[in-house]
Formats: sequence, structure tokens, C-alpha cells
Amino acid sequence: MEYLNLYEGFLLKNASQITSIETSLRTLTYILPGRFQDAELASQALYAALNLIGLYHNHIIRKAAQEHPAAVEESAFNKYIHFWSSRSKLNATASNLLSVMSYTQVLVEMAVLKKLGKKKQWECIAYLEGLKVLLRLFLYQSTEQRMTLSPTHLQRDIDPQTLTNESALAKEEGWVGKRTGIRVQKMADCVQFTGEPKRHADVTDFLLSRRLTAEMLRKPDQMVVIQKNISKLGELLYILRPFLYVLALLKYGRRSWKPWLVSLMVELLSNAALKKGYMKMMPLEKQEYERRLKLLFFNLMRGVFYLRITRPRLERFCNKTEDKPILSMVSTSQIRSSFLFFFGLFLFIGNQKCYSPPKYKSLFYY
Repeated sequence: MEYLNLYEGFLLKNASQITSIETSLRTLTYILPGRFQDAELASQALYAALNLIGLYHNHIIRKAAQEHPAAVEESAFNKYIHFWSSRSKLNATASNLLSVMSYTQVLVEMAVLKKLGKKKQWECIAYLEGLKVLLRLFLYQSTEQRMTLSPTHLQRDIDPQTLTNESALAKEEGWVGKRTGIRVQKMADCVQFTGEPKRHADVTDFLLSRRLTAEMLRKPDQMVVIQKNISKLGELLYILRPFLYVLALLKYGRRSWKPWLVSLMVELLSNAALKKGYMKMMPLEKQEYERRLKLLFFNLMRGVFYLRITRPRLERFCNKTEDKPILSMVSTSQIRSSFLFFFGLFLFIGNQKCYSPPKYKSLFYY
């Protein structure tokens, strides 16, 4: 515990550099593949470790921000997630396990593939997907059958730089109640600090910084409504789809169109049922629904569609640009993954080392 306290103190003193350091280290995971033996496994291990540490940093920053009254207002998403996790231990446990699995699953799969072979790897994938379905069902039930938001953990909605600024502001003079001892901030202190030279804020700035919106007035359990009838069916289909896809792959193989068609049909039915089941979506529900619609695009990069249609075209593009100045930089086997990452295509590309960072190898069937 002593070492953890020291680390937390060091982290908060250097809070302004946390995000930039994490981002810089994550960049390494896009450069390492192909550069030395077992580079993919090392890259994935680094990626998983950084994201797990990031979750711990989020916890520290959130705890520190709660001690500053002038901290940035918590987002609606975090309010909702925190409400249910604090209300139900089952919800908190399932959320944490899903977050950890999302960051470590590919590393586990790669380790199983290296030690036990491809057949065991796909069995491992099936078990992990089955466990994720159970955890999502626990979340769904613990939230009284509301739409499951993604991700399942609290986000870093507070800029770490704010903590340093808040510490500086806390030392400034303000009015302190003689009886209660409560410090009341000056108007200039109440306006969100942006790092610019401090200036006196006018009344308009102060009032705008304290404005209320409909989303701020809603209680956490009102931010996402309870699903009924057909919308409930759509949510259950969405939860089951990854597991059904993996089972179909195990039965029919990766070169069969059946798993891809089953996955696509289940996903389309899920989205259609959700759209029909809601008269009007809340902001968080609309945001999640739009995210799911965007994921339909990645069916182009999944399974047999990728192997027979998308991949040959990517290969032709890379082959044509190998001898072209500048463009040839993105066609080499070591950094093709970075090129495809830039375009957002690597998420579902599969088991080709020259095309995708290893941490996304298994995401094509999720």
C-alpha cells in the first residue's frame, strides 16, 4: 500500500503529462509488429498493460477530482455507469471483468495459439465469448433491462491538467465562512480554467459556466429507459451475436459464407428491432445506437467477405504502391498495419501479420 500511495502521489504531481505519455507508449504498439521475433506478442502485451494501467489511472484521477469542488462536470455517460455500478455489486463486477477482458482477450488468444495451436485458440475464443455473453446478460439484468452502453467502464472525462490548475486555484484567497469554515470561490475561480493568463470573468461567463441542461437535470436511471417488447429482443440479439458468429465459424469454417451471413442477419435484425421499439431515444441511447450502426461497415472486413473480396483488393493496392515514392512507405510488411490503422480498416482484418496490428486480430468476429 505504501508503494501505491507513493505512485498515486507521483501521478497526481505529474497529472498534466499522463495522457500524452500513455498516447506515446500506445504508438509503439503500431510500430513493433514485424521488427523482431515475437514482436507481435510483445506489442499486444504492451497494449494490454497500458490499457489496464489506464483504467487504474482513471480511478486515481476520478478520486482526486472529487476532492475539488471546481472540477470539470461529470459526463452523462459516467453518471449513468457510476450509478448502476455503485448500486449493484454484480453490475460493478461484470463491468470490470468485461473491461479487463476487452483489453486482454487478444493477448490470451495469441498465447494459446503459440502454445497449443489454432484449434485450441478457437475453442478458447468460444469460451471467452460465452463468458462475455453471460457478463453482458448480468449487466442487462442489473440495469433492469436497459440498453447496454459501450464501453462498460467509466471514461476519463476530466482533463488531468485540470487537477494541477485546481490545486493552484485552491491556494488563492476567497471568502471563508466563519461558522462553517467553507470556502466560497470568487467568480473568476468558478469559471473553468483553460491554462490561459488569468483574467476577470464577467457575469455572462459566470452564468454560462453554471447553466443547466435537460441532460444535467435527469436522474441517472432516467438517462436510459427500460426496454420493452421488440426492443428487448433487439438487445438480446445484439448481446448474443458475437457468440453465435464464433459457433458458426467453428461449425462451418472461416471460408464458408454461412457464419458471415448469420452474423450480418442477426446484426441487422437487432438494429431494426431497436429502432422499431423506441418512440424516442435518449441522448445516451442514440449515441450507442449510432455506434452500432457504424459497426455494420466492418462486415466488409470480416470473415469470408474479407478473405474473398476485401483482402485481394488491399493486396493489389499494396503491390501497386510498393515502387512508388512516399506511397511505398505504406506498402512494406512492417508498417502496412499503421497505414490501415489510419484509415480505420484494421479493426476486423484477421490473422495477416503484414496487414494488421496483432491486438486487433480477433476483433473481426466481435
